[in-house]
Amino acid sequence: MTIALSGMTLHTNNDNEGSWSGTDDADDYNNAVQGANSESWQVSKNSTETGTLTKSSTLPTSRGLFIFWMSSNLAPYYTDIELLLESSNNNDKVFTVANSTNKAIGGNFIASAIDYINKGTETGTFVPANFSELAITVDNSSSGNIRSVINNWIDAMYYGVGHTVTGTTTTDKLFNEIALIDDGDSNNKYGVVWNYNGGIYSQGDITLNGTALTSIGEIVTFIDNLNGYDTYNLTGTGTVTLLNTSLIVAGSAALDIDTTSMTSFSMTGGAISNDGTTDIGSGQTLKGVVLTDRGLTSIANTAESCTWNVSDTITVTGILNKCTLNESVASTAVSTTSLDKLTKNNFVSDGTGYAVSLGTIASTQAMAWDNTESDYASSDGSTGNETIAVTVNSGITLTINVSSTGSTPTIHKSGTGTVNVVSGAVTLKMVVKDQDNADVENAYAYIDDGNTAPFIMNTQTNSSGEASVSHSDGAVTGSTWRVRKYGYKPFVQTIDIGGLDITIPITLITDPQQK
Repeated sequence: MTIALSGMTLHTNNDNEGSWSGTDDADDYNNAVQGANSESWQVSKNSTETGTLTKSSTLPTSRGLFIFWMSSNLAPYYTDIELLLESSNNNDKVFTVANSTNKAIGGNFIASAIDYINKGTETGTFVPANFSELAITVDNSSSGNIRSVINNWIDAMYYGVGHTVTGTTTTDKLFNEIALIDDGDSNNKYGVVWNYNGGIYSQGDITLNGTALTSIGEIVTFIDNLNGYDTYNLTGTGTVTLLNTSLIVAGSAALDIDTTSMTSFSMTGGAISNDGTTDIGSGQTLKGVVLTDRGLTSIANTAESCTWNVSDTITVTGILNKCTLNESVASTAVSTTSLDKLTKNNFVSDGTGYAVSLGTIASTQAMAWDNTESDYASSDGSTGNETIAVTVNSGITLTINVSSTGSTPTIHKSGTGTVNVVSGAVTLKMVVKDQDNADVENAYAYIDDGNTAPFIMNTQTNSSGEASVSHSDGAVTGSTWRVRKYGYKPFVQTIDIGGLDITIPITLITDPQQK
Protein backbone atom coordinates (compact mmCIF):
# COMPACT_ATOMS: atom_id res chain seq x y z
CA MET A 1 0.00 0.00 0.00
CA THR A 2 1.24 3.47 -0.84
CA ILE A 3 0.22 6.93 0.31
CA ALA A 4 -2.40 9.04 -1.42
CA LEU A 5 -3.02 12.79 -1.32
CA SER A 6 -6.22 14.79 -1.17
CA GLY A 7 -7.14 18.31 -0.14
CA MET A 8 -6.20 20.29 -3.26
CA THR A 9 -8.72 20.85 -6.08
CA LEU A 10 -7.94 21.85 -9.67
CA HIS A 11 -9.37 25.23 -10.72
CA THR A 12 -8.02 24.97 -14.28
CA ASN A 13 -5.06 23.26 -15.92
CA ASN A 14 -4.85 25.97 -18.63
CA ASP A 15 -4.17 23.35 -21.28
CA ASN A 16 -6.90 24.70 -23.55
CA GLU A 17 -8.74 27.10 -21.29
CA GLY A 18 -11.15 29.22 -23.36
CA SER A 19 -12.28 31.64 -20.67
CA TRP A 20 -9.31 34.03 -20.80
CA SER A 21 -9.51 37.59 -22.04
CA GLY A 22 -6.85 40.25 -22.31
CA THR A 23 -4.13 37.84 -23.36
CA ASP A 24 -3.19 37.93 -27.00
CA ASP A 25 -1.74 34.50 -27.70
CA ALA A 26 -3.11 30.99 -27.96
CA ASP A 27 -2.23 28.31 -25.44
CA ASP A 28 1.48 27.64 -25.75
CA TYR A 29 2.50 24.11 -26.61
CA ASN A 30 5.59 22.45 -25.16
CA ASN A 31 5.99 25.07 -22.44
CA ALA A 32 4.07 23.86 -19.43
CA VAL A 33 4.70 22.54 -15.93
CA GLN A 34 1.56 20.40 -15.95
CA GLY A 35 0.06 18.76 -19.02
CA ALA A 36 0.86 19.87 -22.56
CA ASN A 37 -0.04 23.57 -22.65
CA SER A 38 -0.11 26.80 -20.71
CA GLU A 39 -1.78 30.18 -21.29
CA SER A 40 0.83 32.37 -22.99
CA TRP A 41 0.82 36.11 -23.54
CA GLN A 42 3.00 39.03 -24.43
CA VAL A 43 3.55 42.11 -22.32
CA SER A 44 5.14 44.78 -24.45
CA LYS A 45 7.97 47.08 -23.50
CA ASN A 46 7.08 49.99 -21.20
CA SER A 47 3.51 48.73 -20.78
CA THR A 48 1.18 47.17 -18.25
CA GLU A 49 -1.16 44.41 -19.34
CA THR A 50 -3.78 42.24 -17.64
CA GLY A 51 -5.03 38.76 -18.39
CA THR A 52 -8.49 37.93 -17.00
CA LEU A 53 -9.94 34.46 -16.45
CA THR A 54 -13.67 34.18 -15.88
CA LYS A 55 -14.16 30.87 -14.13
CA SER A 56 -15.92 29.96 -10.88
CA SER A 57 -14.87 27.73 -7.99
CA THR A 58 -16.11 27.37 -4.43
CA LEU A 59 -13.05 28.16 -2.31
CA PRO A 60 -12.87 27.07 1.35
CA THR A 61 -14.20 29.87 3.51
CA SER A 62 -12.29 29.65 6.80
CA ARG A 63 -8.77 28.65 5.71
CA GLY A 64 -7.17 28.02 2.37
CA LEU A 65 -4.65 28.69 -0.37
CA PHE A 66 -5.03 29.58 -4.03
CA ILE A 67 -1.94 28.30 -5.89
CA PHE A 68 -1.08 29.21 -9.48
CA TRP A 69 1.92 28.35 -11.64
CA MET A 70 3.50 31.17 -13.66
CA SER A 71 6.69 31.88 -15.58
CA SER A 72 7.90 35.29 -16.70
CA ASN A 73 10.92 36.29 -18.74
CA LEU A 74 10.41 39.87 -17.60
CA ALA A 75 11.94 39.39 -14.15
CA PRO A 76 14.83 41.80 -14.88
CA TYR A 77 12.32 44.47 -15.94
CA TYR A 78 8.91 44.27 -14.29
CA THR A 79 7.89 46.57 -11.45
CA ASP A 80 5.47 44.02 -9.99
CA ILE A 81 3.00 41.24 -10.75
CA GLU A 82 -0.43 41.31 -9.12
CA LEU A 83 -3.17 38.72 -8.75
CA LEU A 84 -6.78 39.78 -8.27
CA LEU A 85 -9.43 37.35 -7.00
CA GLU A 86 -13.05 38.49 -7.41
CA SER A 87 -16.32 37.10 -6.06
CA SER A 88 -18.58 39.75 -7.61
CA ASN A 89 -18.22 43.22 -9.08
CA ASN A 90 -16.12 45.42 -6.77
CA ASN A 91 -15.77 42.63 -4.22
CA ASP A 92 -12.21 41.42 -4.59
CA LYS A 93 -8.75 41.01 -3.12
CA VAL A 94 -5.46 42.03 -4.74
CA PHE A 95 -2.12 40.38 -3.95
CA THR A 96 1.36 41.51 -5.01
CA VAL A 97 2.99 38.19 -5.91
CA ALA A 98 6.31 39.60 -7.16
CA ASN A 99 7.98 43.01 -7.18
CA SER A 100 11.22 44.74 -8.08
CA THR A 101 12.94 43.67 -4.85
CA ASN A 102 11.47 40.16 -4.67
CA LYS A 103 11.53 38.56 -8.12
CA ALA A 104 9.38 35.70 -6.87
CA ILE A 105 8.32 34.82 -10.43
CA GLY A 106 11.07 34.29 -13.01
CA GLY A 107 11.91 32.30 -16.10
CA ASN A 108 11.13 28.92 -14.53
CA PHE A 109 7.59 28.00 -13.54
CA ILE A 110 6.92 28.96 -9.91
CA ALA A 111 3.91 27.99 -7.80
CA SER A 112 2.73 31.07 -5.88
CA ALA A 113 0.67 30.29 -2.79
CA ILE A 114 -1.94 32.86 -1.77
CA ASP A 115 -3.57 32.87 1.66
CA TYR A 116 -6.72 34.54 0.39
CA ILE A 117 -8.32 34.59 3.86
CA ASN A 118 -5.68 36.62 5.69
CA LYS A 119 -3.57 38.34 3.04
CA GLY A 120 -4.22 40.85 0.25
CA THR A 121 -5.91 44.23 -0.09
CA GLU A 122 -9.68 43.94 -0.08
CA THR A 123 -12.24 46.05 -1.91
CA GLY A 124 -15.80 45.51 -0.76
CA THR A 125 -16.21 42.02 0.73
CA PHE A 126 -14.51 39.15 -1.05
CA VAL A 127 -16.55 35.95 -0.58
CA PRO A 128 -14.37 32.87 -1.23
CA ALA A 129 -17.36 30.58 -1.78
CA ASN A 130 -18.46 32.81 -4.68
CA PHE A 131 -15.07 33.15 -6.38
CA SER A 132 -15.80 33.75 -10.07
CA GLU A 133 -12.96 35.64 -11.76
CA LEU A 134 -9.25 36.31 -11.49
CA ALA A 135 -6.91 38.76 -13.16
CA ILE A 136 -3.11 38.75 -13.42
CA THR A 137 -1.44 42.08 -14.10
CA VAL A 138 2.19 42.47 -15.15
CA ASP A 139 3.51 46.01 -14.69
CA ASN A 140 6.33 46.32 -17.23
CA SER A 141 5.96 50.07 -17.59
CA SER A 142 9.59 50.83 -16.73
CA SER A 143 11.28 48.11 -18.75
CA GLY A 144 13.10 50.34 -21.21
CA ASN A 145 13.73 49.24 -24.77
CA ILE A 146 13.35 45.45 -24.86
CA ARG A 147 12.26 43.02 -27.53
CA SER A 148 8.49 42.40 -27.59
CA VAL A 149 7.86 38.63 -27.71
CA ILE A 150 5.76 36.13 -25.82
CA ASN A 151 7.22 36.45 -22.34
CA ASN A 152 4.67 35.18 -19.79
CA TRP A 153 3.09 31.78 -19.28
CA ILE A 154 0.35 30.82 -16.81
CA ASP A 155 -0.32 27.18 -16.03
CA ALA A 156 -2.27 25.05 -13.54
CA MET A 157 -4.23 26.57 -10.66
CA TYR A 158 -5.34 24.77 -7.47
CA TYR A 159 -7.11 25.62 -4.25
CA GLY A 160 -7.36 23.97 -0.82
CA VAL A 161 -5.63 24.05 2.57
CA GLY A 162 -2.78 21.66 1.73
CA HIS A 163 -2.36 17.89 1.62
CA THR A 164 -4.23 15.20 3.53
CA VAL A 165 -2.14 12.02 3.51
CA THR A 166 -3.70 8.56 3.70
CA GLY A 167 -2.33 5.06 3.14
CA THR A 168 1.06 3.74 4.28
CA THR A 169 4.60 4.76 3.42
CA THR A 170 6.56 2.24 1.34
CA THR A 171 9.88 3.81 2.35
CA ASP A 172 10.94 5.57 5.52
CA LYS A 173 10.70 8.92 3.71
CA LEU A 174 7.15 10.12 4.32
CA PHE A 175 7.65 13.69 3.15
CA ASN A 176 9.63 12.69 0.08
CA GLU A 177 6.79 10.35 -0.89
CA ILE A 178 4.41 13.32 -0.59
CA ALA A 179 6.72 15.37 -2.82
CA LEU A 180 6.93 12.59 -5.42
CA ILE A 181 3.15 12.67 -5.85
CA ASP A 182 2.87 16.46 -5.66
CA ASP A 183 5.86 17.50 -7.73
CA GLY A 184 7.08 14.35 -9.45
CA ASP A 185 4.00 13.68 -11.56
CA SER A 186 3.56 16.13 -14.46
CA ASN A 187 -0.19 15.46 -14.38
CA ASN A 188 -0.53 16.61 -10.75
CA LYS A 189 1.50 19.70 -10.06
CA TYR A 190 -0.20 20.89 -6.89
CA GLY A 191 2.65 23.21 -5.90
CA VAL A 192 2.35 22.43 -2.17
CA VAL A 193 5.34 20.12 -1.41
CA TRP A 194 8.49 19.56 -3.44
CA ASN A 195 11.96 18.05 -3.21
CA TYR A 196 14.90 20.33 -4.04
CA ASN A 197 18.38 18.82 -3.81
CA GLY A 198 17.21 16.34 -1.20
CA GLY A 199 15.45 18.91 0.99
CA ILE A 200 11.67 18.89 1.28
CA TYR A 201 9.79 22.19 1.12
CA SER A 202 6.14 22.92 1.87
CA GLN A 203 3.86 25.93 1.49
CA GLY A 204 0.67 24.27 2.75
CA ASP A 205 -0.79 22.41 5.71
CA ILE A 206 -0.10 18.69 6.12
CA THR A 207 -2.73 16.41 7.65
CA LEU A 208 -1.46 12.89 8.41
CA ASN A 209 -4.31 10.36 8.39
CA GLY A 210 -2.48 7.24 7.18
CA THR A 211 -2.24 3.95 9.00
CA ALA A 212 1.57 3.76 9.20
CA LEU A 213 3.42 6.90 8.14
CA THR A 214 7.17 6.85 8.82
CA SER A 215 9.81 9.53 8.28
CA ILE A 216 13.46 8.87 9.09
CA GLY A 217 16.19 11.48 8.67
CA GLU A 218 14.27 14.00 6.57
CA ILE A 219 14.49 17.81 6.70
CA VAL A 220 11.20 19.56 5.98
CA THR A 221 11.14 23.34 5.57
CA PHE A 222 7.89 25.31 5.69
CA ILE A 223 8.66 28.39 3.62
CA ASP A 224 7.93 32.05 4.32
CA ASN A 225 6.63 33.68 1.14
CA LEU A 226 4.94 36.94 0.17
CA ASN A 227 1.31 35.92 0.49
CA GLY A 228 1.35 32.45 2.06
CA TYR A 229 0.45 31.20 5.50
CA ASP A 230 1.95 32.96 8.51
CA THR A 231 1.25 29.80 10.54
CA TYR A 232 1.21 26.27 9.15
CA ASN A 233 -0.70 23.31 10.60
CA LEU A 234 0.63 19.77 11.03
CA THR A 235 -2.11 17.54 12.39
CA GLY A 236 -4.06 14.36 11.63
CA THR A 237 -5.70 11.19 12.91
CA GLY A 238 -3.21 8.57 11.74
CA THR A 239 -0.25 6.56 13.01
CA VAL A 240 2.95 8.59 12.64
CA THR A 241 6.59 7.89 13.49
CA LEU A 242 9.29 10.54 13.05
CA LEU A 243 12.91 9.52 13.72
CA ASN A 244 15.71 12.10 13.40
CA THR A 245 13.45 14.17 11.16
CA SER A 246 13.53 17.96 11.50
CA LEU A 247 10.63 20.34 10.91
CA ILE A 248 12.06 23.78 10.07
CA VAL A 249 10.10 26.98 9.59
CA ALA A 250 11.68 29.75 7.54
CA GLY A 251 11.60 33.47 8.24
CA SER A 252 8.86 34.76 10.51
CA ALA A 253 6.36 31.97 9.82
CA ALA A 254 5.40 29.43 12.51
CA LEU A 255 4.27 25.82 12.70
CA ASP A 256 1.39 24.60 14.89
CA ILE A 257 1.60 20.87 15.65
CA ASP A 258 -1.42 19.07 17.11
CA THR A 259 -1.16 15.29 17.45
CA THR A 260 -3.90 14.82 20.05
CA SER A 261 -6.29 13.20 17.54
CA MET A 262 -3.67 10.83 16.13
CA THR A 263 -3.97 7.13 16.86
CA SER A 264 -0.25 7.07 17.57
CA PHE A 265 2.53 9.63 17.37
CA SER A 266 6.19 9.56 18.32
CA MET A 267 9.02 11.91 17.47
CA THR A 268 12.53 10.82 18.43
CA GLY A 269 15.54 12.99 17.66
CA GLY A 270 15.43 15.76 15.11
CA ALA A 271 14.23 19.29 15.71
CA ILE A 272 11.32 21.69 15.47
CA SER A 273 12.10 25.36 14.84
CA ASN A 274 9.72 28.31 15.08
CA ASP A 275 7.05 26.11 16.54
CA GLY A 276 3.91 28.10 17.25
CA THR A 277 2.05 25.61 19.43
CA THR A 278 2.96 21.97 19.93
CA ASP A 279 0.19 19.86 21.45
CA ILE A 280 1.28 16.28 22.16
CA GLY A 281 -1.52 13.94 23.20
CA SER A 282 -1.89 11.22 25.81
CA GLY A 283 0.10 8.09 25.01
CA GLN A 284 2.40 10.00 22.65
CA THR A 285 6.08 10.79 23.05
CA LEU A 286 8.70 13.38 22.23
CA LYS A 287 12.22 12.12 22.92
CA GLY A 288 15.51 13.87 22.21
CA VAL A 289 13.89 16.63 20.14
CA VAL A 290 15.33 20.16 20.02
CA LEU A 291 12.59 22.81 19.90
CA THR A 292 13.55 26.39 19.19
CA ASP A 293 11.60 29.66 19.51
CA ARG A 294 8.04 30.33 20.61
CA GLY A 295 7.28 26.73 21.63
CA LEU A 296 3.92 27.10 23.35
CA THR A 297 3.64 23.42 24.15
CA SER A 298 1.24 20.99 25.79
CA ILE A 299 2.63 17.63 26.96
CA ALA A 300 -0.12 15.16 27.87
CA ASN A 301 2.08 12.08 28.07
CA THR A 302 5.90 12.01 28.00
CA ALA A 303 8.62 14.30 26.71
CA GLU A 304 12.05 12.85 27.38
CA SER A 305 15.57 14.21 26.81
CA CYS A 306 14.21 17.14 24.76
CA THR A 307 15.62 20.65 24.62
CA TRP A 308 13.51 23.78 24.43
CA ASN A 309 15.40 26.95 23.46
CA VAL A 310 13.86 30.38 24.14
CA SER A 311 10.44 28.76 24.38
CA ASP A 312 7.05 29.95 25.51
CA THR A 313 5.18 28.22 28.38
CA ILE A 314 5.08 24.42 28.33
CA THR A 315 1.94 22.98 29.94
CA VAL A 316 2.69 19.56 31.41
CA THR A 317 -0.17 17.23 32.29
CA GLY A 318 1.96 14.15 31.54
CA ILE A 319 5.67 13.78 32.35
CA LEU A 320 8.62 16.00 31.44
CA ASN A 321 11.75 13.88 31.95
CA LYS A 322 15.45 14.71 31.54
CA CYS A 323 14.75 17.78 29.41
CA THR A 324 16.55 21.12 29.17
CA LEU A 325 14.54 24.34 29.19
CA ASN A 326 16.98 26.96 28.05
CA GLU A 327 16.19 30.64 28.65
CA SER A 328 12.42 30.56 28.27
CA VAL A 329 11.04 33.90 27.11
CA ALA A 330 7.74 33.37 28.95
CA SER A 331 6.74 34.48 32.44
CA THR A 332 6.98 30.80 33.39
CA ALA A 333 8.84 28.06 31.54
CA VAL A 334 6.55 25.24 32.70
CA SER A 335 3.01 25.20 34.02
CA THR A 336 1.89 22.09 35.91
CA THR A 337 -0.25 21.07 38.89
CA SER A 338 2.41 18.85 40.45
CA LEU A 339 6.19 18.88 40.68
CA ASP A 340 6.03 15.08 40.54
CA LYS A 341 5.40 15.45 36.78
CA LEU A 342 8.87 17.00 36.36
CA THR A 343 11.76 14.55 36.69
CA LYS A 344 15.48 15.29 36.32
CA ASN A 345 15.07 18.35 34.09
CA ASN A 346 17.40 21.35 33.90
CA PHE A 347 15.98 24.88 33.89
CA VAL A 348 18.17 27.78 32.72
CA SER A 349 16.82 31.28 33.28
CA ASP A 350 17.20 34.23 30.92
CA GLY A 351 17.03 36.48 34.02
CA THR A 352 13.25 36.85 34.04
CA GLY A 353 10.30 34.61 34.77
CA TYR A 354 9.86 31.45 36.83
CA ALA A 355 10.96 27.93 36.02
CA VAL A 356 7.66 26.42 37.19
CA SER A 357 4.19 27.71 38.00
CA LEU A 358 2.15 25.39 40.23
CA GLY A 359 -1.03 27.45 40.33
CA THR A 360 -3.07 27.21 43.55
CA ILE A 361 -2.57 24.53 46.22
CA ALA A 362 -5.81 23.90 48.13
CA SER A 363 -4.89 20.78 50.15
CA THR A 364 -1.93 19.92 52.35
CA GLN A 365 0.44 17.71 50.37
CA ALA A 366 4.03 16.83 49.53
CA MET A 367 5.74 16.94 46.14
CA ALA A 368 9.12 15.72 44.96
CA TRP A 369 11.70 17.95 43.25
CA ASP A 370 14.71 16.32 41.58
CA ASN A 371 15.34 18.95 38.91
CA THR A 372 18.25 21.36 38.60
CA GLU A 373 18.24 25.05 37.76
CA SER A 374 20.61 27.95 37.17
CA ASP A 375 20.44 31.75 36.99
CA TYR A 376 17.16 31.96 38.93
CA ALA A 377 16.85 34.17 42.03
CA SER A 378 19.06 32.83 44.79
CA SER A 379 16.59 33.31 47.65
CA ASP A 380 12.85 33.15 48.23
CA GLY A 381 10.98 36.34 47.50
CA SER A 382 8.83 38.09 44.94
CA THR A 383 11.26 39.18 42.24
CA GLY A 384 9.46 37.25 39.52
CA ASN A 385 12.58 35.16 38.86
CA GLU A 386 12.33 32.49 41.56
CA THR A 387 12.38 28.81 40.60
CA ILE A 388 8.80 27.98 41.64
CA ALA A 389 5.75 30.25 41.78
CA VAL A 390 2.81 28.96 43.82
CA THR A 391 -0.29 30.18 45.63
CA VAL A 392 -1.00 28.31 48.88
CA ASN A 393 -4.39 28.76 50.50
CA SER A 394 -4.83 29.62 54.16
CA GLY A 395 -4.19 26.74 56.55
CA ILE A 396 -2.54 24.62 53.84
CA THR A 397 1.05 23.34 53.83
CA LEU A 398 2.98 22.38 50.72
CA THR A 399 6.11 20.33 51.38
CA ILE A 400 8.69 20.17 48.59
CA ASN A 401 11.09 17.26 49.09
CA VAL A 402 14.33 18.02 47.24
CA SER A 403 16.18 14.89 46.17
CA SER A 404 19.88 14.40 46.63
CA THR A 405 20.34 14.90 42.85
CA GLY A 406 18.23 18.06 42.62
CA SER A 407 19.14 21.67 43.35
CA THR A 408 17.24 23.52 46.05
CA PRO A 409 14.56 25.70 44.41
CA THR A 410 13.69 29.23 45.46
CA ILE A 411 10.02 30.01 46.05
CA HIS A 412 7.70 32.87 45.10
CA LYS A 413 4.68 32.27 47.34
CA SER A 414 1.31 33.96 47.23
CA GLY A 415 -1.46 33.29 49.74
CA THR A 416 -1.21 32.78 53.51
CA GLY A 417 -0.41 29.07 53.49
CA THR A 418 3.01 27.55 54.12
CA VAL A 419 5.73 26.15 51.86
CA ASN A 420 8.37 23.89 53.40
CA VAL A 421 11.40 23.02 51.30
CA VAL A 422 13.18 19.90 52.59
CA SER A 423 16.58 19.05 51.07
CA GLY A 424 18.15 15.65 50.63
CA ALA A 425 15.02 13.62 49.84
CA VAL A 426 15.31 10.25 48.13
CA THR A 427 12.73 8.47 45.97
CA LEU A 428 11.52 5.09 47.18
CA LYS A 429 9.79 3.13 44.44
CA MET A 430 8.16 -0.27 44.01
CA VAL A 431 7.53 -1.88 40.61
CA VAL A 432 4.99 -4.66 41.09
CA LYS A 433 4.35 -7.46 38.57
CA ASP A 434 2.80 -10.91 38.71
CA GLN A 435 4.56 -14.19 37.92
CA ASP A 436 3.69 -13.68 34.22
CA ASN A 437 5.47 -10.29 34.27
CA ALA A 438 2.19 -8.37 33.91
CA ASP A 439 1.79 -5.05 35.77
CA VAL A 440 -0.27 -5.30 38.95
CA GLU A 441 -2.52 -2.30 39.40
CA ASN A 442 -4.23 -1.19 42.64
CA ALA A 443 -2.07 -3.31 44.91
CA TYR A 444 -1.70 -1.83 48.41
CA ALA A 445 1.86 -0.61 48.90
CA TYR A 446 3.34 0.24 52.32
CA ILE A 447 6.71 1.22 53.70
CA ASP A 448 6.91 1.28 57.52
CA ASP A 449 9.98 2.51 59.38
CA GLY A 450 8.50 1.40 62.71
CA ASN A 451 9.67 4.57 64.38
CA THR A 452 9.04 8.16 63.30
CA ALA A 453 5.79 7.62 61.42
CA PRO A 454 3.20 4.89 61.02
CA PHE A 455 4.04 4.76 57.33
CA ILE A 456 6.60 6.25 54.97
CA MET A 457 4.38 5.06 52.10
CA ASN A 458 0.69 4.18 52.16
CA THR A 459 -0.76 4.11 48.66
CA GLN A 460 -1.78 1.87 45.74
CA THR A 461 0.10 0.97 42.57
CA ASN A 462 -0.81 2.74 39.35
CA SER A 463 -1.70 1.18 35.97
CA SER A 464 2.02 0.46 35.41
CA GLY A 465 2.27 -1.39 38.71
CA GLU A 466 4.33 1.41 40.27
CA ALA A 467 4.15 3.23 43.59
CA SER A 468 6.67 5.79 44.81
CA VAL A 469 7.24 8.34 47.52
CA SER A 470 9.83 10.99 48.39
CA HIS A 471 11.50 10.35 51.74
CA SER A 472 13.36 13.14 53.47
CA ASP A 473 13.72 11.87 57.07
CA GLY A 474 17.19 10.43 56.63
CA ALA A 475 18.47 6.87 56.70
CA VAL A 476 16.31 4.08 58.11
CA THR A 477 17.69 0.73 59.19
CA GLY A 478 15.28 -2.12 58.76
CA SER A 479 12.30 -0.46 57.06
CA THR A 480 9.55 -2.90 56.16
CA TRP A 481 8.19 -2.90 52.58
CA ARG A 482 4.82 -4.61 52.12
CA VAL A 483 2.60 -5.22 49.08
CA ARG A 484 -0.73 -7.01 49.15
CA LYS A 485 -3.63 -7.57 46.82
CA TYR A 486 -6.49 -10.04 46.96
CA GLY A 487 -5.70 -13.14 44.91
CA TYR A 488 -1.95 -12.97 45.54
CA LYS A 489 0.36 -14.00 48.34
CA PRO A 490 1.50 -10.92 50.29
CA PHE A 491 5.05 -9.59 49.86
CA VAL A 492 7.15 -8.49 52.86
CA GLN A 493 10.82 -7.46 52.81
CA THR A 494 13.16 -5.55 55.14
CA ILE A 495 15.30 -2.92 53.41
CA ASP A 496 17.75 -0.33 54.73
CA ILE A 497 17.07 3.19 53.44
CA GLY A 498 20.24 5.22 52.93
CA GLY A 499 20.83 8.45 51.06
CA LEU A 500 20.20 7.16 47.54
CA ASP A 501 17.09 6.57 45.46
CA ILE A 502 15.79 3.01 45.70
CA THR A 503 13.72 1.07 43.18
CA ILE A 504 12.88 -2.55 43.91
CA PRO A 505 11.11 -5.01 41.61
CA ILE A 506 8.39 -7.04 43.36
CA THR A 507 6.72 -10.19 42.04
CA LEU A 508 3.34 -11.17 43.48
CA ILE A 509 2.56 -14.88 43.30
CA THR A 510 -1.01 -16.02 42.75
CA ASP A 511 -2.59 -17.48 45.91
CA PRO A 512 -4.98 -20.31 44.85
CA GLN A 513 -6.73 -20.17 48.21
CA GLN A 514 -7.94 -16.64 47.48
CA LYS A 515 -9.23 -17.45 44.00
